[in-house]
Amino acid sequence: MAPVKASILRAIIALLATTAAAQADLLADGQAWREIPFEVVDQKPMLAARIGDVSGRMMFDTGTPEAVFLNRDAVPLPEGQMAGRGFAASGQAIEVRVHDAPEVEIAGLPLATAPLVISGDFGFVEEMFGADYLGFVGTPAVQEGAFTLDYQRQVLTILRTDAKGRMAVPPPPASEVIATLTFALIPGEQPTMGAFIGSLPLVLDFDTGDSGTLYLRAETRARLEAEALLTATGETAILSGVTFGGTTFDGLQVRLVEAGGPQDKRPWPGSDALRLGADFLSDHSSLWNFPAGTITLLRPDAAFLAPR
Repeated sequence: MAPVKASILRAIIALLATTAAAQADLLADGQAWREIPFEVVDQKPMLAARIGDVSGRMMFDTGTPEAVFLNRDAVPLPEGQMAGRGFAASGQAIEVRVHDAPEVEIAGLPLATAPLVISGDFGFVEEMFGADYLGFVGTPAVQEGAFTLDYQRQVLTILRTDAKGRMAVPPPPASEVIATLTFALIPGEQPTMGAFIGSLPLVLDFDTGDSGTLYLRAETRARLEAEALLTATGETAILSGVTFGGTTFDGLQVRLVEAGGPQDKRPWPGSDALRLGADFLSDHSSLWNFPAGTITLLRPDAAFLAPR
């Protein structure tokens, strides 16, 4: 199935930014770190959640630029105000509505949100994610600090940092690091950096709510296939010679989308870009540090990932 991360309209983000928001944070006051178990459904990390009186699961999605984006097909909400329309990454039209924020708990602890939250009708994914699929937990819930995403243990660990990214726990030693990437966090976008496929430079971003997508113009696809760096079967592509963070990766599987074509629902369609997501991250444990602007890929046996 195609990824289902919703594209948020910039106008909606601007609207919510004007509210007197409490800072969303998955750490309680005084906590230096917190381990949150997750389930894996379609490779995506799903967190136990409660919205008002309704219990269920929410996808941890760094491609969502709001602390929470609710599924009103599963969460009873007042009608709210229609704020705009967008598309899921799989192409479905989404009407986005704004509501007074209900109480939100993630894995048993309250999550402070802005006074207003947004919702979409994501009933079309409930066959895969279940009738208790309550929506998304997005980047603002973690961007004040750091987190590790460890599929081997199925644990999301939230780590407190200072404003410069110094963590409240010792950092992983160099011997446990596969690659370190420096990223920019553009408002409303995913952590973004540069990469190469062979000698081809292109934009790379990371998104936990996407299985992995490669956007290519026809001429770029022809070049990569001629250089044996891309093998495509239908909508699935296997990539070799992908370099970022000083390390080269082979055998990366992604969904192939024609840049500028009908399936390209990005706000800036038409350019070559690589999005690595759940397929890559399920094989590569990662440490994301937002104040430091880094993503560190860790060896699967890294002691840094051990229970604390």
